[in-house]
Amino acid sequence: MISYSKKTLIALLILMASCVTQKSSSVLGILKGQIGIYEGNCMPSPGVEPCEARPYSTTILITNRILKYDSSELLYSTQSNEQGLFEIRLPKGQYSLFIVDQEEKVCVEIQCPEDCYCRPFEIVTDSTTTIDANLNQASW
Repeated sequence: MISYSKKTLIALLILMASCVTQKSSSVLGILKGQIGIYEGNCMPSPGVEPCEARPYSTTILITNRILKYDSSELLYSTQSNEQGLFEIRLPKGQYSLFIVDQEEKVCVEIQCPEDCYCRPFEIVTDSTTTIDANLNQASW
């Protein structure tokens, strides 16, 4: 019969937990970016500077790769800060990104008309994916 001291068992459990944590974090990638918003009168005219998006703090929703927002497909969410910046670690895979604009969930449709998805992106292990997006509440 093998007997272990409490210290040995605790050290063994910590070591095992450390290995599990390292393994699970090794399949993660990073999604980061900046969210902005266009507001006001942005109608181009001679002598008027074009509108620029200002940084915007909002909620970013990450779903399975889909065309229209469906809350049953929501996997992760994060918040952009006052500079509009966000960063989140995600498992490798293919996703869609939605931005909360008041009560509405908005996205940019890409790859239409063949494979139409809302802002599709892919997370690759140990890699960073950057998405910058702007909400449009301006008059054009």
